[in-house]
Amino acid sequence: MPLVIALALIFALLLVMWISIGREPGPAPQDVAIAYERAWDELDFGLLFDLSGAELRDGLRRDQFIEAKRAAYANNDTPARLGAQIAVETSVAGHQSALVVTRVDADGGSVRNNVTLDHTANGWVVVGYALRPDSEAGTPAQ
Repeated sequence: MPLVIALALIFALLLVMWISIGREPGPAPQDVAIAYERAWDELDFGLLFDLSGAELRDGLRRDQFIEAKRAAYANNDTPARLGAQIAVETSVAGHQSALVVTRVDADGGSVRNNVTLDHTANGWVVVGYALRPDSEAGTPAQ
C-alpha cells in the first residue's frame, strides 16, 4: 500500500511539472530582440542563426550561414566585440507578430533598429531587422 501511495504522489508531481512546463510562455519578444542585438555585438553567428527566421538565413543551412558570416567579417577591422549597450525603447506585440525598437549605443554613437518578430511553435524568431530612419526615431519637430 505505501508503494501505491508513493507512485501516485510521484505521478501527481510529474503531472503538475509537465503542465507547468507546457504553460511556460518562453522568452518575450523584447528578450529575443535584445539577444539578437547581443549576438550581432558579439559576432555570435550560431546564436544569430538560431534567433533568425528563414527570412534572414539567406536560404543557408546553419553551418553554411556561420561560415558565410565569418568569411564576411574575417577581412573586416571590426573587433570581435563592440561592447555596445543595448536597450529596448518600445515594443508592440500581438499574438503572432511583434515590433521591438532597440537602441544600440557604442563608441559614442547611437542607432535605433526595428526588430520584427514572428511567433512560431518554437517561440519568437526575428524575421526583419532594419536601421530605424531618423524620422521614426522620435526626433522633435522644430
